[in-house]
Amino acid sequence: MGRDNLIHIMNQVTIKKGLGAKLKEKYRFVILEDDTLGEIKSARISGVSVLVGLILLILLMALLTAALISFTPLRYLVPGYAEITNNMAYVDLVNKLDDIERELEAQKVYTTGMKNLLNPSGISLEENEIMGQLGLGQKNISPAGLEDYYFVVPIKGTISAPFDLKKKHFGIDIVAEKDSPIKSIKSGVVISIEESTNNGNTLSVQHDNNLISIYKHNSVVLKKVGESVSAGEAIAIIGDTGTHSTGPHMHLELWYEGKAVDPLLYLEFE
Repeated sequence: MGRDNLIHIMNQVTIKKGLGAKLKEKYRFVILEDDTLGEIKSARISGVSVLVGLILLILLMALLTAALISFTPLRYLVPGYAEITNNMAYVDLVNKLDDIERELEAQKVYTTGMKNLLNPSGISLEENEIMGQLGLGQKNISPAGLEDYYFVVPIKGTISAPFDLKKKHFGIDIVAEKDSPIKSIKSGVVISIEESTNNGNTLSVQHDNNLISIYKHNSVVLKKVGESVSAGEAIAIIGDTGTHSTGPHMHLELWYEGKAVDPLLYLEFE
Protein backbone atom coordinates (compact mmCIF):
# COMPACT_ATOMS: atom_id res chain seq x y z
CA MET A 1 0.00 0.00 0.00
CA GLY A 2 1.40 3.35 -0.97
CA ARG A 3 2.25 6.08 1.41
CA ASP A 4 -0.37 8.44 -0.12
CA ASN A 5 -3.17 5.86 0.22
CA LEU A 6 -2.27 5.25 3.85
CA ILE A 7 -2.38 8.96 4.60
CA HIS A 8 -5.81 9.23 2.90
CA ILE A 9 -7.24 6.36 4.95
CA MET A 10 -5.90 7.84 8.16
CA ASN A 11 -7.45 11.21 7.30
CA GLN A 12 -10.88 9.58 6.72
CA VAL A 13 -10.69 7.75 10.05
CA THR A 14 -9.65 10.98 11.75
CA ILE A 15 -12.66 12.82 10.21
CA LYS A 16 -15.10 10.10 11.32
CA LYS A 17 -13.66 9.94 14.77
CA GLY A 18 -13.61 13.70 14.89
CA LEU A 19 -17.42 13.91 14.29
CA GLY A 20 -18.15 11.28 16.91
CA ALA A 21 -15.70 12.83 19.29
CA LYS A 22 -17.26 16.27 18.84
CA LEU A 23 -20.68 14.89 19.73
CA LYS A 24 -19.26 13.22 22.82
CA GLU A 25 -17.15 16.17 23.88
CA LYS A 26 -18.25 17.91 27.05
CA TYR A 27 -18.99 21.61 27.09
CA ARG A 28 -19.65 23.88 29.99
CA PHE A 29 -22.58 26.24 29.82
CA VAL A 30 -21.91 29.18 32.17
CA ILE A 31 -24.14 32.09 33.16
CA LEU A 32 -22.07 35.11 34.29
CA GLU A 33 -23.11 38.30 36.03
CA ASP A 34 -22.69 41.21 33.67
CA ASP A 35 -20.94 43.60 36.06
CA THR A 36 -18.57 41.35 38.02
CA LEU A 37 -18.37 38.46 35.56
CA GLY A 38 -18.97 36.18 38.51
CA GLU A 39 -20.37 32.75 37.80
CA ILE A 40 -24.07 32.48 38.59
CA LYS A 41 -24.81 29.01 37.26
CA SER A 42 -23.07 26.45 35.10
CA ALA A 43 -23.84 23.09 33.55
CA ARG A 44 -21.91 20.47 31.62
CA ILE A 45 -23.47 19.45 28.30
CA SER A 46 -22.43 17.41 25.30
CA GLY A 47 -23.24 17.49 21.61
CA VAL A 48 -25.31 14.33 21.96
CA SER A 49 -27.49 15.84 24.72
CA VAL A 50 -28.01 19.01 22.65
CA LEU A 51 -29.02 16.94 19.61
CA VAL A 52 -31.38 14.76 21.65
CA GLY A 53 -32.87 17.85 23.28
CA LEU A 54 -33.56 19.48 19.92
CA ILE A 55 -35.25 16.32 18.60
CA LEU A 56 -37.43 16.05 21.74
CA LEU A 57 -38.34 19.73 21.48
CA ILE A 58 -39.41 19.34 17.84
CA LEU A 59 -41.52 16.26 18.70
CA LEU A 60 -43.14 18.06 21.64
CA MET A 61 -44.05 21.06 19.48
CA ALA A 62 -45.52 18.76 16.83
CA LEU A 63 -47.65 16.94 19.43
CA LEU A 64 -48.87 20.22 20.97
CA THR A 65 -49.79 21.59 17.53
CA ALA A 66 -51.72 18.42 16.62
CA ALA A 67 -53.58 18.48 19.95
CA LEU A 68 -54.42 22.16 19.54
CA ILE A 69 -55.89 21.56 16.10
CA SER A 70 -57.73 18.34 17.02
CA PHE A 71 -59.36 19.35 20.31
CA THR A 72 -60.10 23.08 19.94
CA PRO A 73 -62.32 25.13 17.57
CA LEU A 74 -59.16 26.13 15.71
CA ARG A 75 -59.56 22.96 13.65
CA TYR A 76 -62.37 24.66 11.71
CA LEU A 77 -59.89 27.30 10.53
CA VAL A 78 -57.69 24.71 8.85
CA PRO A 79 -58.68 24.45 5.14
CA GLY A 80 -60.00 20.98 4.34
CA TYR A 81 -59.77 19.70 7.93
CA ALA A 82 -63.51 19.74 8.65
CA GLU A 83 -66.53 20.33 6.45
CA ILE A 84 -68.80 23.16 7.55
CA THR A 85 -71.74 20.71 7.69
CA ASN A 86 -69.96 18.85 10.51
CA ASN A 87 -69.88 21.99 12.63
CA MET A 88 -72.65 21.30 15.17
CA ALA A 89 -73.14 24.99 15.93
CA TYR A 90 -73.69 25.69 12.24
CA VAL A 91 -76.03 22.71 11.81
CA ASP A 92 -78.06 23.75 14.87
CA LEU A 93 -78.38 27.31 13.53
CA VAL A 94 -79.53 26.07 10.11
CA ASN A 95 -82.17 23.84 11.74
CA LYS A 96 -83.48 26.75 13.82
CA LEU A 97 -83.71 28.96 10.73
CA ASP A 98 -85.64 26.22 8.90
CA ASP A 99 -88.08 25.95 11.82
CA ILE A 100 -88.61 29.72 11.82
CA GLU A 101 -89.25 29.74 8.06
CA ARG A 102 -91.84 26.94 8.40
CA GLU A 103 -93.56 28.79 11.26
CA LEU A 104 -93.65 32.01 9.25
CA GLU A 105 -95.09 30.21 6.23
CA ALA A 106 -97.73 28.50 8.40
CA GLN A 107 -98.61 31.86 9.99
CA LYS A 108 -98.96 33.41 6.55
CA VAL A 109 -101.29 30.62 5.43
CA TYR A 110 -103.25 30.90 8.68
CA THR A 111 -103.67 34.69 8.28
CA THR A 112 -104.83 34.32 4.68
CA GLY A 113 -107.29 31.60 5.64
CA MET A 114 -108.79 33.62 8.48
CA LYS A 115 -109.16 36.56 6.14
CA ASN A 116 -111.02 34.39 3.64
CA LEU A 117 -113.23 32.94 6.37
CA LEU A 118 -114.16 36.36 7.71
CA ASN A 119 -114.82 37.68 4.22
CA PRO A 120 -115.42 34.65 1.98
CA SER A 121 -116.89 36.66 -0.87
CA GLY A 122 -113.80 38.84 -1.14
CA ILE A 123 -115.86 42.04 -1.39
CA SER A 124 -116.30 44.95 0.99
CA LEU A 125 -119.25 45.33 3.37
CA GLU A 126 -120.60 48.20 1.27
CA GLU A 127 -120.53 46.09 -1.92
CA ASN A 128 -122.16 43.19 -0.09
CA GLU A 129 -124.98 45.43 1.15
CA ILE A 130 -125.61 46.81 -2.35
CA MET A 131 -125.72 43.29 -3.83
CA GLY A 132 -128.19 42.26 -1.15
CA GLN A 133 -130.44 45.23 -1.91
CA LEU A 134 -130.38 44.37 -5.63
CA GLY A 135 -131.22 40.72 -4.88
CA LEU A 136 -127.91 39.50 -6.29
CA GLY A 137 -126.44 36.38 -4.75
CA GLN A 138 -123.06 34.72 -5.07
CA LYS A 139 -122.55 32.79 -8.29
CA ASN A 140 -120.56 29.63 -8.60
CA ILE A 141 -117.21 29.91 -10.36
CA SER A 142 -116.08 27.78 -13.24
CA PRO A 143 -113.76 24.83 -12.57
CA ALA A 144 -110.86 26.75 -14.12
CA GLY A 145 -108.00 27.01 -11.65
CA LEU A 146 -108.62 23.75 -9.80
CA GLU A 147 -108.99 21.13 -12.54
CA ASP A 148 -105.26 20.35 -12.55
CA TYR A 149 -105.13 19.51 -8.84
CA TYR A 150 -105.42 16.05 -7.35
CA PHE A 151 -107.76 15.82 -4.36
CA VAL A 152 -108.09 12.98 -1.90
CA VAL A 153 -111.66 11.82 -1.28
CA PRO A 154 -112.22 12.67 2.42
CA ILE A 155 -114.72 9.84 3.01
CA LYS A 156 -116.67 7.25 1.04
CA GLY A 157 -120.44 7.40 1.30
CA THR A 158 -123.73 8.49 -0.20
CA ILE A 159 -124.59 12.08 -1.16
CA SER A 160 -127.67 13.07 0.88
CA ALA A 161 -127.76 16.77 0.00
CA PRO A 162 -126.12 18.41 -3.06
CA PHE A 163 -124.47 21.78 -3.47
CA ASP A 164 -127.15 24.49 -3.91
CA LEU A 165 -126.34 28.20 -3.84
CA LYS A 166 -130.00 29.22 -4.07
CA LYS A 167 -130.70 27.44 -0.77
CA LYS A 168 -127.43 28.74 0.66
CA HIS A 169 -126.20 25.21 0.99
CA PHE A 170 -122.56 25.93 0.16
CA GLY A 171 -121.38 22.34 0.30
CA ILE A 172 -122.52 18.73 0.10
CA ASP A 173 -123.62 16.21 2.74
CA ILE A 174 -122.17 12.69 2.69
CA VAL A 175 -123.69 9.91 4.77
CA ALA A 176 -121.17 7.29 5.85
CA GLU A 177 -120.64 4.64 8.51
CA LYS A 178 -120.41 5.76 12.13
CA ASP A 179 -116.91 6.58 13.42
CA SER A 180 -115.47 6.73 9.90
CA PRO A 181 -112.29 8.87 9.68
CA ILE A 182 -112.41 12.05 7.61
CA LYS A 183 -109.30 12.81 5.55
CA SER A 184 -107.90 16.11 4.36
CA ILE A 185 -108.49 16.55 0.63
CA LYS A 186 -105.10 18.23 0.23
CA SER A 187 -102.09 19.24 2.32
CA GLY A 188 -102.47 22.48 4.25
CA VAL A 189 -102.74 24.13 7.66
CA VAL A 190 -105.65 23.98 10.12
CA ILE A 191 -106.86 27.56 10.48
CA SER A 192 -110.06 27.15 12.48
CA ILE A 193 -111.77 24.74 14.88
CA GLU A 194 -115.21 25.74 16.16
CA GLU A 195 -118.06 24.26 18.18
CA SER A 196 -121.10 25.79 16.52
CA THR A 197 -124.67 25.28 17.70
CA ASN A 198 -125.87 24.71 14.14
CA ASN A 199 -122.83 23.08 12.53
CA GLY A 200 -121.37 21.21 15.50
CA ASN A 201 -117.64 20.54 15.57
CA THR A 202 -116.24 22.28 12.50
CA LEU A 203 -112.69 22.17 11.17
CA SER A 204 -111.25 24.38 8.39
CA VAL A 205 -108.02 23.77 6.45
CA GLN A 206 -106.21 26.39 4.38
CA HIS A 207 -104.56 24.97 1.24
CA ASP A 208 -102.37 26.71 -1.32
CA ASN A 209 -103.79 28.86 -4.13
CA ASN A 210 -106.44 30.41 -1.83
CA LEU A 211 -108.38 27.16 -1.40
CA ILE A 212 -110.12 26.34 1.91
CA SER A 213 -111.87 23.10 2.80
CA ILE A 214 -114.41 23.03 5.65
CA TYR A 215 -115.62 19.86 7.44
CA LYS A 216 -118.72 20.11 9.66
CA HIS A 217 -120.72 17.98 12.15
CA ASN A 218 -117.65 15.98 13.32
CA SER A 219 -117.90 13.92 16.47
CA VAL A 220 -114.18 14.35 17.17
CA VAL A 221 -111.57 16.74 15.77
CA LEU A 222 -108.10 15.17 15.57
CA LYS A 223 -106.03 18.28 14.85
CA LYS A 224 -105.25 21.66 16.42
CA VAL A 225 -105.25 25.18 15.00
CA GLY A 226 -101.96 25.97 13.27
CA GLU A 227 -101.08 22.30 12.75
CA SER A 228 -99.96 21.19 9.30
CA VAL A 229 -101.78 18.28 7.65
CA SER A 230 -100.93 16.11 4.66
CA ALA A 231 -103.23 15.05 1.84
CA GLY A 232 -105.13 11.94 2.94
CA GLU A 233 -104.30 12.42 6.64
CA ALA A 234 -107.15 11.78 9.10
CA ILE A 235 -108.27 15.08 10.61
CA ALA A 236 -111.65 14.24 12.20
CA ILE A 237 -114.25 11.54 12.86
CA ILE A 238 -117.66 11.65 11.24
CA GLY A 239 -120.42 12.64 13.64
CA ASP A 240 -123.89 14.01 14.29
CA THR A 241 -123.13 17.25 16.12
CA GLY A 242 -125.07 20.48 15.61
CA THR A 243 -128.78 21.22 15.21
CA HIS A 244 -128.52 21.11 11.39
CA SER A 245 -127.52 17.44 11.52
CA THR A 246 -130.13 14.66 11.43
CA GLY A 247 -127.74 11.71 11.52
CA PRO A 248 -124.06 10.78 11.19
CA HIS A 249 -122.75 12.54 8.09
CA MET A 250 -120.09 14.99 6.90
CA HIS A 251 -120.82 18.39 5.42
CA LEU A 252 -117.97 19.43 3.10
CA GLU A 253 -117.44 22.90 1.69
CA LEU A 254 -114.78 24.13 -0.75
CA TRP A 255 -114.02 27.84 -1.00
CA TYR A 256 -111.76 28.93 -3.86
CA GLU A 257 -110.60 32.56 -3.88
CA GLY A 258 -113.46 33.50 -1.56
CA LYS A 259 -116.22 31.76 -3.54
CA ALA A 260 -118.04 28.50 -2.82
CA VAL A 261 -117.28 25.64 -5.24
CA ASP A 262 -119.23 22.44 -5.74
CA PRO A 263 -117.01 19.61 -4.39
CA LEU A 264 -118.65 17.15 -6.82
CA LEU A 265 -116.83 18.92 -9.65
CA TYR A 266 -113.58 17.40 -8.35
CA LEU A 267 -114.47 14.48 -6.07
CA GLU A 268 -116.36 11.18 -6.36
CA PHE A 269 -117.70 9.86 -3.06
CA GLU A 270 -119.59 6.73 -4.04
